[in-house]
Amino acid sequence: MAVLCWKSCTRRSELLRPLLSRHFGCTSKLHQIHSNSKSNRTPDNNSRVSSLLPGQILVGPPHPVSNIRPIKFYIPSDETSIERKYRELREHAVTKDHEFWLDNNTRFEQGKAEFERHATVTKGACTLDDLSEYFRQYQVDSFGRHLEYNRYVWRRNLAMVWPGLCAWIKDIRRRKRRRMDALARHSEQSYFDQQESSESVVAERIQSTGPNNVAGSEKGAGADCQKEGPLAKQAKPESLDSDVDRRAEKIKSYY
Repeated sequence: MAVLCWKSCTRRSELLRPLLSRHFGCTSKLHQIHSNSKSNRTPDNNSRVSSLLPGQILVGPPHPVSNIRPIKFYIPSDETSIERKYRELREHAVTKDHEFWLDNNTRFEQGKAEFERHATVTKGACTLDDLSEYFRQYQVDSFGRHLEYNRYVWRRNLAMVWPGLCAWIKDIRRRKRRRMDALARHSEQSYFDQQESSESVVAERIQSTGPNNVAGSEKGAGADCQKEGPLAKQAKPESLDSDVDRRAEKIKSYY
């Protein structure tokens, strides 16, 4: 009985596959993009492991023309094939959105500049009424492209539902261990090493001079800072600047 049910399900899937590929045309393209995702774990993933924590997404500044923000997703060290497939689908979606709006906005600006130049030559100036006419004509001309793009977005989002659900289930099983591994990896950075070195210096001072002398020196330093006034307050922004520099270096490593 189980064998008959399996054969009937297989036969139905074979019959439905052409229908789905015809109505959801992006599935065949997505299959070509991820045809190499056959292994359960990625062999070359260690070189692409991100320094983000699980669940974090790095969002960059918007593009000056397309206004689309580049996005970098978290890549675990033990990323499975279904998780990689879903991540690459999301990266591909961001890329396609950037390409479409880059082309759309470029066409719009070029057409607007040409229209303003023509209106200036013929009428002497380009008024807001003239620009409204250009906007109306541009919407009519680009209606087909935008309609095709919206249909593609719907097909793409529907094709990402099942891989996203499977990747979410895989992530739930490994979330706690991945977070602990990411925190351990962050603790090995030089920022924490500097904190440990400063703590070791304080411990050595306590052993050599005693806790009373250390407390007295701290009080003396506090009194000196109160006397100095603005000079003592300038020490805090330096630490903040170092934190900003570290974040900037982290962002530059992605883009």
